[in-house]
Amino acid sequence: MNLFRKWAVVALLAGACLSTRAADPAIDAVLRADQARLAAMMAGDGAALARLMSEELRFVHSDGRIESKADYVKNMLAGDTAYTDAKTSGVETLKPSTDVVVLIGAQEMRKRLGPTWSEVKLRYMALWRNEGGTWRMFAWQSMRPSGNSVVPKK
Repeated sequence: MNLFRKWAVVALLAGACLSTRAADPAIDAVLRADQARLAAMMAGDGAALARLMSEELRFVHSDGRIESKADYVKNMLAGDTAYTDAKTSGVETLKPSTDVVVLIGAQEMRKRLGPTWSEVKLRYMALWRNEGGTWRMFAWQSMRPSGNSVVPKK
């Protein structure tokens, strides 16, 4: 078989594998839950956020603070924080086990802390865990990209 035919067969097989691969219901459910999280943040709906978060949640903010679920929800309901225009992009999904889905992506939003609004751009990793049939955020870590990488350009 000549080289062209070999590449054509490989391309055909790869296309067939991609086109027949079914969507993963767990990943779809987590992506929906994550969109519900953003909606609850913007609505200031602490009860909805609480339903989306594990009792064991560890939320690592971009400034390094760590909050539990109770602290995170309490601070959301205190009234001095608000969010608008929250959206995610470039989300990659990993599924290391049947009951764990990891999201890695970017998030942008406008955030009010006290009287001051600011634009927030984050890179984040969120770990979601299936808890008795309900997907809940188990861990979050974010950082504000500075663009000042210590890795030399190639």
